[in-house]
Amino acid sequence: MRKHLFLGILLLIACVVQAQHITRNYNKTSLPYVLTDIDNASQRYTINFIYNELEDFTVTVNLRNRTVPEAIREVLGFYPMRMTVSDSLIFVECTQKVPTKVIGHIVDQHNQPVPFANVALLNPSDSSFVNGGVTNNGGDFVIPCSQRKILLRVSFVGFATYYKLINVGNIGTIRMKTEPYTLKSVTVKGMRRVIKNDVDRLQYLVSNDPFSKGMNGIEVMGRVPMINVSDESVSIVGKGNTHIMLDGHILEMTADAVKAKLRSLKAEDIERIEVITIPPAKYKAEANAGYINIVMKRDQSKGWSGSISEEVQRQYRGRYFQDININYASRKLELSTGLGMSLDKVINNSYSVYDFKDGHQRSTRKRIISPWPSYNADAIVKYHATKSLELGVMTSFYANHTSTNHTFVSLNRDTTFTTAHSPAVWNNNISTTLYAEYKLDSLEKTLNVNYNFFNSNAPTQSENVSVTNGMTESLRNKSKANYKINALKLDFSLPFKHLYMETGASFSAIRNKTSLMLENLANGQWRYNADESNEFLYKERTLAAYLSAKKLLTEKIQIQAGLRYEHTWTESNQLTQRQISRSHYGRFYPTLHLNWQLKDNQNLALAANWGIERPNFNDLNPFRIYTSTTDYMTGNPYLAAAYTCNVEINYSNGKGLYAVLYNNYGKGETGWRTQFLENGSQVTGPYDGLRHEKTGFYANYNRNVLTWLNLNIGGEVYYYDSHSDYQTDVLQVHGWGKRAEGSLSFMLNHQKTLIAEVNYHHWFREYFAQTQSKSYAYLQMNLKYSCLDDRLKISFTIGDPFHQNINRNTIFYKDYTNTNQFDNHSRYIGLRATWSFGVKQVHRTYHDNRDTESQRAK
Repeated sequence: MRKHLFLGILLLIACVVQAQHITRNYNKTSLPYVLTDIDNASQRYTINFIYNELEDFTVTVNLRNRTVPEAIREVLGFYPMRMTVSDSLIFVECTQKVPTKVIGHIVDQHNQPVPFANVALLNPSDSSFVNGGVTNNGGDFVIPCSQRKILLRVSFVGFATYYKLINVGNIGTIRMKTEPYTLKSVTVKGMRRVIKNDVDRLQYLVSNDPFSKGMNGIEVMGRVPMINVSDESVSIVGKGNTHIMLDGHILEMTADAVKAKLRSLKAEDIERIEVITIPPAKYKAEANAGYINIVMKRDQSKGWSGSISEEVQRQYRGRYFQDININYASRKLELSTGLGMSLDKVINNSYSVYDFKDGHQRSTRKRIISPWPSYNADAIVKYHATKSLELGVMTSFYANHTSTNHTFVSLNRDTTFTTAHSPAVWNNNISTTLYAEYKLDSLEKTLNVNYNFFNSNAPTQSENVSVTNGMTESLRNKSKANYKINALKLDFSLPFKHLYMETGASFSAIRNKTSLMLENLANGQWRYNADESNEFLYKERTLAAYLSAKKLLTEKIQIQAGLRYEHTWTESNQLTQRQISRSHYGRFYPTLHLNWQLKDNQNLALAANWGIERPNFNDLNPFRIYTSTTDYMTGNPYLAAAYTCNVEINYSNGKGLYAVLYNNYGKGETGWRTQFLENGSQVTGPYDGLRHEKTGFYANYNRNVLTWLNLNIGGEVYYYDSHSDYQTDVLQVHGWGKRAEGSLSFMLNHQKTLIAEVNYHHWFREYFAQTQSKSYAYLQMNLKYSCLDDRLKISFTIGDPFHQNINRNTIFYKDYTNTNQFDNHSRYIGLRATWSFGVKQVHRTYHDNRDTESQRAK
């Protein structure tokens, strides 16, 4: 009897638990939040899903007394979702795993949502059915689609059928007409959302920007808020270092090789550009650094594809660029290769004036002429061994063969005229990464193992001849520089029930060996200078570990917090002089990101991090680099690390406005100072203890004013204060910096294949380190044409036509003021043609190795 009573009680409890019901009301609520909310309300079931896979789907539904499985089925509605119930576990996944989707909202003439409207995606060439769906109660639809362009058809009883040829992405709101009519053309008013905010980054949706058509990777980045592009140099506003990534993989190349890679990219192949101004704990704790991540489009296409790009430019010299890219994808194997060549010639003019308080003046004038041929190659191979295991190797090679000539005139009490010649030598670097990615379970918990090797060889040789009052002095030098970096990283990505976690550890070993042999000419013979010749060996080892967690606190608020620890051991050894210096230091670096989604796609975010700035290898090198036989630059092997803090508050209104209020602070940073010795020599070198604080406001507005006209304007204003913590002859610099930027883009034909663009940047005043910069500007005009089904793209460019890009800056010393002028001759005209062949889309094969150490070797 007791046994039967006990079984009855268990059965009653099971029935009560089984019969648990859910009552909820959701309005345009994100699907991940809805599933999390139901999961929190459920006593029996645990709901598992991948957050990033479902974040584009929204829910509008009124649940009344539903069981948990019934509630989830009703929430999923007509979305392409699969729900699997296994005892107490419920798995929800998207059945069409394509990263690109058509996202829209259907309303009637009174702006009321149209539920259960039929949405079909048709092939533009033959109107065949590609995919389809139905709007939910809120009139929203999300339909996965791997094509770039699609013919959209929306139909519902009582409304005229709507047709529109669209680019895949967020197409905004569609207003249906109740009266039937003969359709000639339909225009969707309003702009597709271009800016999107994630918790730790700004995302610029390139596929939603029709004016980016025909651009290369560098050009399209000029349209992104917080990114500054000047003469093909790309940087994040207010950041000391900017790292470029492709699909999370840092481009471990020289600056010229990175430019070549970005030129080879096409806007039509880029899904989005992410700007990470406050890197989370997953990334190296680098001072005032930012990351630009270019995310390429992906689909399920297999086979061969590629492109060939040829560009000629005319400045004071002719320039020629060539880039070839070939891609292949099969079910198991993915391959991407690239070859680049640049035939360039650099001419720089600089002029410096030193005004001393005692009334005398010293000036120097320098002109550099340097042929600059360079060659680069990269290859990436991916092998999908199993559904859970992916193996890959990535390698890149860069080489240049540079011969430099310069003239240097120094006017003091005496006049010194110097000529220098550097015979052509080969410089090269190679980077190789091996990685393995293993999925630990069906919930996308992932283990990543990366090994990176970087090797750079940079030999130089030169001969300087200086003439002062008829007296001739000559010296020549040969130097070798070899950098070797080995880095091993272990990362875990751990999506859990209520939060997303990342953790990992890394170890890097750096070896920098340089040598300098200096000779002086005496009595017609070259004699070895033992006092100034030297060998320098620098070793650095860093052990790091981090933990980061991301959680959706409410439907609108998301937080990400992390903590990173790095410990570094260094050894500086001047082998010839037998001087050794060792040190070690360790520190924790916290990061915080808070994101709040306001109504109408508005977004407010707060971010902060702390970082460390280790000295550049060249700054540590104690060798003398001579401009003349008496004037030289030298490094300091005893430089210490600096520490910084960055805080940002950013806002976007969902309609093209993006604004940032920021503050960054640093102490113990490296500064540069020039001294004049008693023998008249001019010596420039680094010193420790520089401190700065910068507080500013940046805003950018991007809007399609008309269907054929795009306006992109922005500006920045900040207050800067810089001084040294130690007694030095470099004086404090402080003041207001200001700059403005703007561009106009024009669609010149109905086919949207001919686009003109005018870009203008003006720096009214700039402050950096201990330097104050005067006003300068840069103007660029482009005309782009696409034809042959977008396979052939032609671009004509004019850069700096009015020769405004001349930098002038001033450094204030205790006994004198140094004014500098630098002209890199950025005025040019250029013509570029790009031909694409093969299948139009292939899986991209980049991978995240998060290696930033080699940036310090450049």
